[in-house]
Amino acid sequence: GPDPSHLQWDFNHPASSPWNQAVISQLMCLLVDMRQNWTVETRSDEYWTGKIKQKFARIKRRVDRAKPCVHDDLSVETNAEVAARLANHKDETLMKARRDININAMVAVKEAKGDDDVVAWRFLHSVITKLGSDGMSSEDSDGEDTETIFCTHTLPWRRDIIKELNLIDQRRLQDSSIF
Repeated sequence: GPDPSHLQWDFNHPASSPWNQAVISQLMCLLVDMRQNWTVETRSDEYWTGKIKQKFARIKRRVDRAKPCVHDDLSVETNAEVAARLANHKDETLMKARRDININAMVAVKEAKGDDDVVAWRFLHSVITKLGSDGMSSEDSDGEDTETIFCTHTLPWRRDIIKELNLIDQRRLQDSSIF
């Protein structure tokens, strides 16, 4: 089993694997000892086990994302390509967060001013709230043993909202005093 003085996760298997369960057990033993000195509200062992599993899942997603991918020609990504892909992912994530902040601020400003186009901005806000900044469902999955793959079907009533998302981004640049 895992060495208690040097615990390491097995990211090639889910949290339910025997090795990772042993790591969780060791962490729970350490946590029990630490909790004796805590003055905060007590929580059950199940609560803390769940928190440890959540942390494992977040770290595993990051580790998996940082692994080199295989190109169509079956060559493997170089370290530079991995770094560029991760940097691009971070930039996209930050852009989406900025877009969420911008749409919330724009709706608040339009409502405060009583502008006529507040209805359109509320609609854009609801689209982004329901679908996310990239217009798709979340890529994260609650199931740790499976990897969800989303397939996009272009249906007759589905519309590309890139124009609307760009409008939100441009609005921030035009009204920089608001943001």
